[in-house]
Amino acid sequence: MPYLAGVVTGALLTVLVVFFVDNLAVVNAPAGTEPHKIVNWDVAAQKLRSSITTMKEEAREVRQDVHEATR
Repeated sequence: MPYLAGVVTGALLTVLVVFFVDNLAVVNAPAGTEPHKIVNWDVAAQKLRSSITTMKEEAREVRQDVHEATR
């Protein structure tokens, strides 16, 4: 269990650092220029929402299958 907590913590820290660096690039960019970002956060948010929706649908199906199997 401590290993899993370390992996999750490392992944979260990595995402937070990249987000922080991307936002610093926006703040420090010269006026009138488009800063180079590491991650397209709009696409990442869209994919995260899509993944959450898919996981909810799969969980609903599993619950339904378990309910039917235990009748």
